[in-house]
Amino acid sequence: MTVHVTPAPADAIAVLLQNRVSIRHLLDAYAALCARQGDNTQGEKLAIVERLSLELTLDTQVEEEMLFPSLHVAGINLAPFQALHDSAWGLIAQMSMGEPGDLRFDGKVLSLGREMAERMQQVYDETLPLLPASGIDLRELGARMQARKAHLMDAFDRPAEEEDEDDDPVGGPVSGTLH
Repeated sequence: MTVHVTPAPADAIAVLLQNRVSIRHLLDAYAALCARQGDNTQGEKLAIVERLSLELTLDTQVEEEMLFPSLHVAGINLAPFQALHDSAWGLIAQMSMGEPGDLRFDGKVLSLGREMAERMQQVYDETLPLLPASGIDLRELGARMQARKAHLMDAFDRPAEEEDEDDDPVGGPVSGTLH
C-alpha cells in the first residue's frame, strides 16, 4: 500500500497552481522520452501516461466537486473551467485508447497535452485574479481540496473491498466556503 502525505495547507490558488505545475512536469517528461531516439522508453512512457491520467482525473474531480460550487456561489463564470475540464476529460479518454510508443499515440498525447496546458494557463490567468476578492475562504477551500485529493489517491491505492464510503471528506454544503 502506498502512503500519501497531504501537503502543508495551502490556499485554493496555490493548490490549482501546484496541480498545473505537476501536469506540466509530466507532459515535459513524456515529451523528453518521445525525443529520445533508439531507446526503449515504452515502459517509462506508460508509467507517465498512467500518472498523468490519474492526476488529471483526481484534479478534475476535486475541482468539479469543490471549486465549481464555490465559484458558482461567488458569482464567478464557470464556463472557462468547464471548457478546461472538457479538454482534460478528452485527454484522459485519448490516453486510455492507445499505447505509448505508437507515433500517433505519442503525437496525440503531446498535442492534446500542450493544448490543455495552454488552455489551463489562459483559464488561470483569467480566473485566479478574481478569487481573492470573491468572498471564498481560499485557505479552507484549499485545505478541503488537498484532503479530498489525498482521500481519492488513498482510495485508488486501496483494494475495492477496503473502501469506506463513510470516510469521505467531501463534506457539507458549499456555502460554508464563503466568509
